[in-house]
Amino acid sequence: MADKIGLDLGVGMKKHPDGDGFHWVGIDIRKFDGVDFVMNIGKEPLPFGNNTVDYIRSIHTYEHLYPDELFFSIEECFRVLKPTGTLHIEVPKAMTRAYYIHPDHKIGFLEDTFGFFQVPGNAETHDPHGYIKGFWHVSILPTDNPEAVHVDMHPNKKGGKFEYKEIK
Repeated sequence: MADKIGLDLGVGMKKHPDGDGFHWVGIDIRKFDGVDFVMNIGKEPLPFGNNTVDYIRSIHTYEHLYPDELFFSIEECFRVLKPTGTLHIEVPKAMTRAYYIHPDHKIGFLEDTFGFFQVPGNAETHDPHGYIKGFWHVSILPTDNPEAVHVDMHPNKKGGKFEYKEIK
């Protein structure tokens, strides 16, 4: 029996199968087999309560959003993820064939792009941007694909996988 919830954002026709204790929920802007919720993740709140989701994966989805939609979606992921949760992201790397091959790609990502959401390392622990609603512990993952960026992001929440840092 699945006791963990996993969200598959931009699932398309390749919903992650249930298993390893996870029930996977498919979310996409279009209705395909396996899509449980048809919605725009860049504009609509995720249909889950605060701190209720264990894992979120976004495989080649975020490059289709505009920057304001990316911020909205990442804030929603922060809201619904449990403190011990993970947001796994895979996107094409900017300036590569994988990025340019699709005419709908709007954001070019590098490994350092996701550092924007990283918990600040300054002594005052203040938000250097002034508007991020939730910070993350970001891990860049190795990949054999030189045209892709893979990251795991863990919410900066009390009781999480990493030491919580109060951000002002």
